Amino acid sequence: MISALSWMPRGKAKAVPNKYEPTPEEMEEMRAAAEELGAQNADDEDEWEDMSEDEDEAAAAVAATAAKRASKAAKAAKNLTGKEKPDELAEYNLDDYDEEPGGAEGVLAGTGLSVFRSNDEDPYITLPDADDDSENDEDTIIRPTDALILACHSEESGHTLDVYVYDEAEASLFVHHDLMLNAFPLCVTWMDTARKDGQPGSFAAIGTMDTEIEVWDLDCVDSMVPAAVLGGEDHEAGEEEKGKGKKKKKKKPTKVLKEGSHKDAVLGLSWHTLQRHVLASASADKTVKIWDVPQEKCLHTLTHHSDKVQALQWHPAEAAVLLSGSFDRTVAVVDVRATAADWRAAKTTLPNDIENVLWDPHNPHHFLVSTDAGTVTCHDARQQGAGPLLTIGAHSEACTGMAMSGLVPGLLATASLDKTVKLWDLRNGKAEYVASRGMENGQVFCCSFCNESESAYTLAVGGKDAMVVIWDVASSAAVRQRWQTGRSDEEFAVEDIAMDKMSISRPDGGRDSDDSATDEEEEAPKPAAPTGKKKKKSGGK
Repeated sequence: MISALSWMPRGKAKAVPNKYEPTPEEMEEMRAAAEELGAQNADDEDEWEDMSEDEDEAAAAVAATAAKRASKAAKAAKNLTGKEKPDELAEYNLDDYDEEPGGAEGVLAGTGLSVFRSNDEDPYITLPDADDDSENDEDTIIRPTDALILACHSEESGHTLDVYVYDEAEASLFVHHDLMLNAFPLCVTWMDTARKDGQPGSFAAIGTMDTEIEVWDLDCVDSMVPAAVLGGEDHEAGEEEKGKGKKKKKKKPTKVLKEGSHKDAVLGLSWHTLQRHVLASASADKTVKIWDVPQEKCLHTLTHHSDKVQALQWHPAEAAVLLSGSFDRTVAVVDVRATAADWRAAKTTLPNDIENVLWDPHNPHHFLVSTDAGTVTCHDARQQGAGPLLTIGAHSEACTGMAMSGLVPGLLATASLDKTVKLWDLRNGKAEYVASRGMENGQVFCCSFCNESESAYTLAVGGKDAMVVIWDVASSAAVRQRWQTGRSDEEFAVEDIAMDKMSISRPDGGRDSDDSATDEEEEAPKPAAPTGKKKKKSGGK
C-alpha cells in the first residue's frame, strides 16, 4: 500500500545521486551488531524460559528489529566487498573465465578471420557503440524539469520510501530509487535542512509505527543509515542498563528512549517552511513535539490534546501558529511562542474523529477538517467554537486524504476509503461539487497537489494497492469550465484516445464524473482500466 506521499520541488534533487559507501567505523558497528544478534540467538536457544504472552510478543518485536538491522549490515558489507562467503565454485575460476588464454575457438577458429571481444579492440571500427549503458545512464539522471514524489510503500516483504520521477512532457511515472525503512511508515514530508552545518540539501522526514522520526538524505542511493534520527530508542543507554547485571530469568524487554522522544507511533509531520530547521510531529502518545532537526533535539512538547493526535500543519504565513487535530474530536490552533506552562490552544469540537487538518492557502484565517464520517468542514480561526462556516458531506466513508491547491484558488481535493477522489470549488463562501473519480488503487489513503506552476492541476494519489496514480484534473471538462486552466477541449480529446497507452494508469476506465453526471453514476463508477507496468530503475520497487 501507499500510506503517505509528498511532492518534492523541481530542481532540488541531485542530477545523479551519490552512492552510499559505509565508513570503516560504520562497517565495524554493523558487523558487531550482526555478531551480537548471532550470540543472542545462541543464548536464546540455551536459556529460553517460559514467558507470558505479552513478554513473548515484546521479545519477538525486539528480535525482529535486530534482525532487520543485521540484514542491513549484511547487505552493506556485501555491497562494499562484493562477496559474502567463499564460493564453492571458486576453484573453477568462473569470474576470470573470459580472460583465460587460448584465443577464439569453435567455428571461427583456424579460418584466418580476426575475432575481437569488443568493437573497442577492432582497429577498423572508429565510431563508438551506441550501447544500452549510455541510454541507461541518461535515464537515471534527474533533470531539473522532473517532478519528484516521495511515497511510503509497504508490503509483507518490507517497507520502503519510493522516490518517483514524474515527467509530465512524456507522461511517464517511475521509481528512480528507494530507501529501506525499519518500520511501517505513516507520514512523510520533504524538507531542505537537516545537516548540522546548516547546508541545504534534499531530505525526507518519515514518521512510523516506531517512536522515532527518521530523516533520510534523498541525494544518496542505497543509504543504510538516516541523516538524522529524532527521538526513538537510546541504544547506548540500553547497553549500559544491560551491562549492569545478568539475570537468569528472562524478563520483558524494555526500551530506553532518548530524551524528548515520542512514546508511541508518529502519525503526522509538518515541516516549517519559514523556520526551515524546525519540524512538528503528532503522535499516538497524545502529544505534539517541536524539533530542531539538525541538532536532533526536541524543543517543546505540547500536551493540549487528550487522545491520539492524528494530523497537524504549520500556518503558511504566521511562523508561530500551529494547527492540530486529534481523536479527542477537537481541532486546536496553538501559538507556540507561549511558555510550556501557558500553551494557548483555541479549540473547536467536532462530532467525529478527525482524519486531516489543512490551512486554506488563499485565506489565512480559514482551515479545513476532514473526519472519519466522510465530512469536511471549514472554520474561521478567529471564531473558535462558533461552528463551521460550511459543511460538506464529501464521502460515504472516512475522508482520509485532503489537498488544496496553492496555485488555483478554491480547488479542493478529498480522498476516501470509499475508493473515490472528489473535487470541490470553495470560492464565494460556499462549497460546490465539481468532479469525482473512482480510483483503481482501491481505498484511498492520501492525495496531494503539485504546487508548481508547470503542474498546478496535477494530483498524486496513493491507496491500498502499491501504486501511485497521477490525475491531471484539468482533463475534467467541469474543471476547465470553472478555472482558466490554459488547456483546450481539443487537447484532451486527443489525450483521451492515447490515455490507455500512457505509463500512468488512468483510473475509472478513462471516465470522469463531473457536475453534469447523475448521483447514480457517481456512486457506481466504471471498472478500473488494466494497470500498465511502471518503468523501473536501479534500486526501484
